[in-house]
Amino acid sequence: MKRILAFILVITMAGMIAACGTPAPAATTAAPAATTAAATTAAATTAAPETTTAAATTTAAATTTAATTRSASTTEALTTEAEVVEGLPPYELVYYMYCTRSSEQISSIEAALNEIIGPLFNATIKFTMISGGEWNDKALPALLAGTKIDVFWTPEWMNYMTNINQGLLLPLNDPNGQWGDLINTYAPDTVRDLGAFVPANVVDGFLYGVATNKELCVPGGLMWNLDEVEKYNIDLQEFADNQDWSMFEPYLEMYKKDNPGLYPLLSTGGWSWISPFIQGFLNNMEPIQIRIGEPGARDGVPELLWDSPENRERVEWHEKYYNLGYINPDSQLNTYSIIDELNAGRFLVHDMVLKGGQVKAKELEGQSGNPDLRLVEIQTSASINVTTHAGGSMLGIPITSQDPPRAMMYINQMHQNIELLNIMAWGIEGVHYDFDSRGMVIPRPMNGWSDSHGGMWTLGNQFRQYLNANEDPMKYTQMLELTAVAWDHESLGFRFSQAGWENEYAAIYNINQSLQRGIITGANAGAYDDMSNQLKAAGVERVLEGVKTDYAAWKATVYGN
Repeated sequence: MKRILAFILVITMAGMIAACGTPAPAATTAAPAATTAAATTAAATTAAPETTTAAATTTAAATTTAATTRSASTTEALTTEAEVVEGLPPYELVYYMYCTRSSEQISSIEAALNEIIGPLFNATIKFTMISGGEWNDKALPALLAGTKIDVFWTPEWMNYMTNINQGLLLPLNDPNGQWGDLINTYAPDTVRDLGAFVPANVVDGFLYGVATNKELCVPGGLMWNLDEVEKYNIDLQEFADNQDWSMFEPYLEMYKKDNPGLYPLLSTGGWSWISPFIQGFLNNMEPIQIRIGEPGARDGVPELLWDSPENRERVEWHEKYYNLGYINPDSQLNTYSIIDELNAGRFLVHDMVLKGGQVKAKELEGQSGNPDLRLVEIQTSASINVTTHAGGSMLGIPITSQDPPRAMMYINQMHQNIELLNIMAWGIEGVHYDFDSRGMVIPRPMNGWSDSHGGMWTLGNQFRQYLNANEDPMKYTQMLELTAVAWDHESLGFRFSQAGWENEYAAIYNINQSLQRGIITGANAGAYDDMSNQLKAAGVERVLEGVKTDYAAWKATVYGN
């Protein structure tokens, strides 16, 4: 097939090796011939977790040679040949995108992206932006209803296993499927870059999501408003050394007294900063958890969250702080998001998962659209690698896509095409952001794009995104260093199949949706025992026994008896 010069990839670190474009089939509507590339099925879900971290770190380290600033790229621009798929009819790719809020800038972003993908494979992009609070009410029903969707956000912790079990996502590595081995055919360089992130997200031999290339370890901690930390002379290390809910009280009280119309504790009920449980043990089955334990331990046993004294204590403290006016009354609503208050700096502290150093704080500052926002983070939980973060952000291709090959081509461009990736991340230069003299990004205040989409961690290859001017030039190194020192939890790689438990899952999900948010934010803490009883009536104890059985069998396979 004729190869022509398609686009310019910018780079910043000398010696970057440009990734080749994806192979082009004769027509995207026909299944490609079986590839000889190594199948992603080679690593099953029972692969020994010990191999995961090192591989992920090594792979991610290689990708840090990608673009982080534009300064070097202006003198070291590298032209690469990309496959142009000729003879294809026009096709509109529908992308269901996670966001913090809807954006009025969608049309301009789509137009800029279309200028890139149109010449490549005769496609246009159409975003449907849905916030996390509304995802289950808007995105999932559309998927279930058979709406034409080509690219769909499906992280481990947001219905990945449910979407698989319900047959809503296409296997991406099936050489015998209708569309062939999509990921190895149309995104081989992305497979190479992702490394261990690919086998970590394989389920029963098949891959259903392409992960964002980012950090693997995402520890819990606290995000603070630095202006207020300095004002009240708060010793943040104290919160890491002596974890206790009561430590917040004097500072929340002072902030509320000085700002009676604001809410110092930004909360949706989270407690990653102090929780004894790992994050996201089971997808869509939050009432069943497993404890963090100690490095190298193999004696963990799944248990019921709502029977744990720590969870009850969490709710009791949230109830107290809610009643004192420290938590926004709207926090109990599933549609509530903390993003507006955080971006405006109208808060004192927020529970949040982090990325090492001050990476998350600087990311949030840059995305906020508020040049006066100053944040500081403190890690308070152990640095561990868990299954949910291997697939913390993934893009799948629904069965309703009418052209899965072109959907995979677009996902591949998000990882390989630096120009396209950074339009998705930052918007359009001169409209949504500018470059400083170092080639680093200065977002325009309230630009309506980088402060609205789901975050840099949801987009393609994060190691190829330009850095914000306020970020540490060593950001990506810090992210990798955190992963390098983290230890693998004994459950890394375990997934529980919902097959046979659909009725229980549905009933438990409905209970969570109707009661959990109000309870854990403290607004309806009195319903704690009622929720626990409803969960048990819905069969959560039966599911727990099933999980225990499968987990014990999985551990025996992975670690031996």
